[in-house]
Amino acid sequence: MTVPSLIRARVLPMLLGTALLCAVPVTLLAELTVRVDGVTGALRDNVARHIGTPLSDDPRILRRFAARAEENAQRGLQALGYYHATVTTRLEGEPGNRVLQVDVDPGEPTRIRRLDIRLDGEAEDDRAFVAVIEAIALREGDVLHHGRYESAKRSIESTALTRGYFDGRFQTSRISISRERREADITLHYISGPRYKLGAVRFPEMPVTQSLMQRLVPFSEGDPYHSESVARLNRNLLNSGYFSEVRVRPQEAVDHVIPVVAELTEARPNRMDVGLGYATDVGPRLRLGWRKPYVTEDGHSLRTETEISEVRQSLSGVYSMPLDPPLEHQLQFVGGWQREKLDDTDSEKLTAAIQRQRQLTRGWQQTLFLRWEREKFEVGGQRDETTLTLPGSTLSRTRSRGGMDPHWGDRQTATVTATHPELGSDVQLSRVRLESRWLRTYGRHRGLVRAEVGALFTEDFDRTPVSLRFATGGDQSVRGYAYQSLGPRDDRGDLIRGRYLAVASAEYGYQVANNWRLATFYDVGNAFDDWGDSLKEGAGFGVRWISPVGPIRLDFAWGISERDTPFRLHFSMGPEI
Repeated sequence: MTVPSLIRARVLPMLLGTALLCAVPVTLLAELTVRVDGVTGALRDNVARHIGTPLSDDPRILRRFAARAEENAQRGLQALGYYHATVTTRLEGEPGNRVLQVDVDPGEPTRIRRLDIRLDGEAEDDRAFVAVIEAIALREGDVLHHGRYESAKRSIESTALTRGYFDGRFQTSRISISRERREADITLHYISGPRYKLGAVRFPEMPVTQSLMQRLVPFSEGDPYHSESVARLNRNLLNSGYFSEVRVRPQEAVDHVIPVVAELTEARPNRMDVGLGYATDVGPRLRLGWRKPYVTEDGHSLRTETEISEVRQSLSGVYSMPLDPPLEHQLQFVGGWQREKLDDTDSEKLTAAIQRQRQLTRGWQQTLFLRWEREKFEVGGQRDETTLTLPGSTLSRTRSRGGMDPHWGDRQTATVTATHPELGSDVQLSRVRLESRWLRTYGRHRGLVRAEVGALFTEDFDRTPVSLRFATGGDQSVRGYAYQSLGPRDDRGDLIRGRYLAVASAEYGYQVANNWRLATFYDVGNAFDDWGDSLKEGAGFGVRWISPVGPIRLDFAWGISERDTPFRLHFSMGPEI
């Protein structure tokens, strides 16, 4: 029997049975109200569910329904272990306003005297399977609960299917009830048989090598079967970017070994992306991207991106080489050009870098890099050009739930870099930047907090490029102030940026409609040369529209630290995490 046929034969009946048990309504038609007295909570609800709903409001049908109510109520009580209950029913009221009164005296419950759950076969030594048995909600001395008994059986059977015990079966599954002693004995003897193993994975011919595709397989031939291993292979193939469609199918077992076939459709050899946006920080923005998922049959890929806005223009490219394992370890060559022009600063930067990206545990990603930069800049009336060779590291993690408009998530980033003239740099410096964001939603209430700190250490600050100094203000930092407008200024009042950065923000949102939220916020922060310098504060309120292309934010913010309390309108798009 194949794995899919086993799933149809065993899982579908269990799912249908569960759905039927959960589908019985508690409230009856308006013509007949059921009132259950004498019991409360789950016992009362179960009685009402078993009594059910009449098929129509015909008086004859209602009378027959009321006549069967006592028997049905007893079944509901027995399902939860009450075999000695007394139930009386009577139909009251006039046509159109009938009440079925159900009085229940539950009596003493039947308790579990002996519980005998046993595993035989290879599952007996499977620690995960044993843990499932230990977690079953049945204990000697507990009130008998037929629902928990059935749930225990389903749990054992579903675990067997998940972990590859496809020949497993119950040798004995029985409840023996002694009404006189009000006791029950439960026997569950499960014979698992052998655990099936995963066989070889067969791939079709693709533009990438068979060797690379095999490196995407998260298990080895001969490993014990687990459905998650097959699902993870499916995810790996999709996440690789080499294929547009993926379908991983276990095949019919041979000598308890299950071969696997991957049905793949290759991705388009070239992919173009176009993005339009607007933010008060940078104005209208155009983004163009080109991606080639496989440049060579070894899976090398290339992506380029250009961004054009009023204050910033950039062009960048990344050439990636998969290492081992391919999705978690990559070597990348990066190049780019960027121009940024603000009121008091103007910079143009060329970049070339080699970096290694590696996925760590718990979603963390580490990037080790060696970056060469040449930056021409003008700040505070001073022009300069600096060349730096910057080794460094970035540790980051982003988690989110909710798609384009996350309702839960967080983002952590830490970057450390340093250089020295012996590395071919014009300036000796070291720089640290830390950022954290947290988003949580509770019903209609939504909270977002963020913090950012940075420090630059150098004896030659005047020659330090503008892109490595700190400034703040704008949509994503301290609202109520212009983009990158907060920081130290020279004697002429020109912004020259600072050595240190500290920013914090708290925002509360409330959902007023399906796609609309109102928000209020408080931001504080500044860039400075001395930790004792004052911080700037901003506060305000905003509107959030969850559009088909993602969240759109409109904020009305006041810089409350200034004497004249400047007002700014902030508009931005994109997720908050």
